[in-house]
Amino acid sequence: MKILIIKPSALGDIVQALPVLTGLKRRWPAAKIDWIVNDSLRDMLEGHPCLNRTILYPRKRWTTPSRLPEIWRWGRRLRDEKYDMTIDLQGLLRSALMTWAANSPRRLGLLSAREGSRAFYNEFIADTALSAAERYLTCLEHLEIPVRPLDFQLTARAPLPGALQKHAPYIVLHPYSKWRTKLWPWRYYQELVEAMPDRRFVVVGEGPWFPLEAGGRLVDLRGKLSIPELVTVLDRAQIVLSTDSGPAHIAGALGRPTLVLFGATDWRKTKPSGAQVRIHTHALFCSPCLKRTCWRDTPVECMSLTTPQKIRQLLVQLAS
Repeated sequence: MKILIIKPSALGDIVQALPVLTGLKRRWPAAKIDWIVNDSLRDMLEGHPCLNRTILYPRKRWTTPSRLPEIWRWGRRLRDEKYDMTIDLQGLLRSALMTWAANSPRRLGLLSAREGSRAFYNEFIADTALSAAERYLTCLEHLEIPVRPLDFQLTARAPLPGALQKHAPYIVLHPYSKWRTKLWPWRYYQELVEAMPDRRFVVVGEGPWFPLEAGGRLVDLRGKLSIPELVTVLDRAQIVLSTDSGPAHIAGALGRPTLVLFGATDWRKTKPSGAQVRIHTHALFCSPCLKRTCWRDTPVECMSLTTPQKIRQLLVQLAS
């Protein structure tokens, strides 16, 4: 049996969808399962024990009509694979077109799919659950596969960076997000590390640089880690403090104690999965607004009202 999963992005969503992959492999152990993923995120999936291979989607390159012949050849190769089943977990027009190109006898898509994509499916997954993780799991229910406790089978494969060999135990700080309204004020991170003089820290992520120092107690790995290295750093962490972002989902899937800060986004919909994930939000009348830009006189107050002292208390509780 050959199965194609279509879930090109984003990092956190790919992690949330991993239990679908492991569930399919549990149901059909001999199945060959491929996954279409953005080429920038390939390292999140490659090497997974349940996956046959990744099929790369170069989204940034396929943005002009001159690429149409290349896209057509890519689609023909999909069709030549003769998949028995294609599962579109993205639910957008571009992923539905990939589903159509694969031309499988069974073409599954989410009932909540947008942009007219449902026209390309012949089976619909009734994903009425609120959270993303639960919506993906309805795919297994649709296929009558028992949904067990979440099984990501996500493991650290890269070696621990040399700078951390003698740095344990450490708390990982991930301060970045693509949304400005998801950010905890950067000055608070400095106050936090100063308020915890007996702890060691590691800073990770990609984004604008801001100063953060704690002498020999802090290792700054921002912009220096591949995805496999990031997985290893998170896997060895004592605690992870993160915004609502991909690394938070990775930490949760790894089973690490993880504190995730929410403001503009709705934790009920995008909370990372994991038994040791904790959520903190300072709700205002306008939150969650689901907006990338804050219109209030005091910008992003839903995040700035959460003080470093409060986060210190929560981190200490997670560490105990």
